[in-house]
Amino acid sequence: MKRIQRKYTVRQFHQAKWDEPVIFELHRPGERGVLVPAADKAVEEAVGDGVSGLPAAAVRDTPPALPEIGQAKVLRHYLRLSQETLGSDFNVEIGQGTCTMKYIPRVNELLIRNPKMMDLHPLQDESTVQGILSIYYALDLAMREISGMDQFSFQPSSGTQALFAMASICRAYHDAKGEGDKRDEIITTIFSHPSQAATQR
Repeated sequence: MKRIQRKYTVRQFHQAKWDEPVIFELHRPGERGVLVPAADKAVEEAVGDGVSGLPAAAVRDTPPALPEIGQAKVLRHYLRLSQETLGSDFNVEIGQGTCTMKYIPRVNELLIRNPKMMDLHPLQDESTVQGILSIYYALDLAMREISGMDQFSFQPSSGTQALFAMASICRAYHDAKGEGDKRDEIITTIFSHPSQAATQR
């Protein structure tokens, strides 16, 4: 049986214009997405109205200033916003360079939604997680070789935590060399990760 050779290339994506209004600008007084039905009398008699039983401190004096907008408009609004993050719903080959985008290639989502990944628990016995530990170990060795570091950590669970960890490592390094008081600035660009300003204080 002859195997078919396929060549995959990244498609050119035409970026959306950044002219989508914020959802509060789409507000129309009286417009509703979903009309929540009133509770049946029998239900209300059994459990109350759901509000009168709340402590006074938990009840708002005024309703929250949320936008009043139809369900279809909400859907279109957020779909347009999703396309302003490099169209991740269409380009599965592209992974964004910042966690701020919140979108990753869909092929990655297929992996992490696999029960073998989703059902792992931090307190499982080590004998039941040798597969994922083997992956961690191999990736750890690869990242050490790439970075030139003696140790590597996968502990930070987000971009911001990783940035803070990196800044902390740099600070500890300079403190250990007795240069912590002198080396107290980090040079970056205005285009860098939005979290960097917070981690560098």
